[in-house]
Amino acid sequence: MAGHVYLIDDDAAFRRSLAEIVNSIGLIHHEWDSPEEFMALEHLKRPGCAVIDYRLPTLSGLEVLKSIKARSSLPVVLISAYADVRLTVAAMQVGAASVFEKPLDDNEFLGFIERLCFEDRARTLKFDECRAVQAKIAILSEPERQVLNLMLQGQSNKEIANTLDKSVKAVERNRQNVAAKLDCRSAHEVLLKVSRCPMMPSSPLTCSRSSCPLSRGAMTVTTH
Repeated sequence: MAGHVYLIDDDAAFRRSLAEIVNSIGLIHHEWDSPEEFMALEHLKRPGCAVIDYRLPTLSGLEVLKSIKARSSLPVVLISAYADVRLTVAAMQVGAASVFEKPLDDNEFLGFIERLCFEDRARTLKFDECRAVQAKIAILSEPERQVLNLMLQGQSNKEIANTLDKSVKAVERNRQNVAAKLDCRSAHEVLLKVSRCPMMPSSPLTCSRSSCPLSRGAMTVTTH
């Protein structure tokens, strides 16, 4: 799973230099001279990170950073020839992974970018796991979902049957169907799979796409 580095800088020569060193360690670069086209993307290839110049022709790097962090979990690095304590503090408060000052120390910069992509890979693997669980839950029938919800509450087959006004055998059939559809071998495995979302503390039965930290707004995740 290759890392994708999004470069936004209006200095073409510096951007090309960044692209070359990023490619030198096996990462894939995508580049823009202004942020609008990048911010209009509906899908981001992950794992990855964005590297944004602070001084851009239209929006400041800080404004772009705020927009990205409002819609995506993509790690963001700001770079500036005029980095100072105030800029660094403001960027970190908004959610920047770091602020680098030009001229860059190539080794330090590359090591940091590589680590960001590695950490983002772990996040995207969890996202893939979450999507797989959600897809399996989506094929459950309504009676099966009802039984699963009550299983999560710790109810026995007899208690579920009383709650839903069903026979114990009907509940057992529903439980077997739930296990089969979720690719589980036992009720215990079912509960482990759906009691906690890989991305959030809530159950995949109750969490929503809009609340997922990897899938907010327009900048959703495309893993490759």
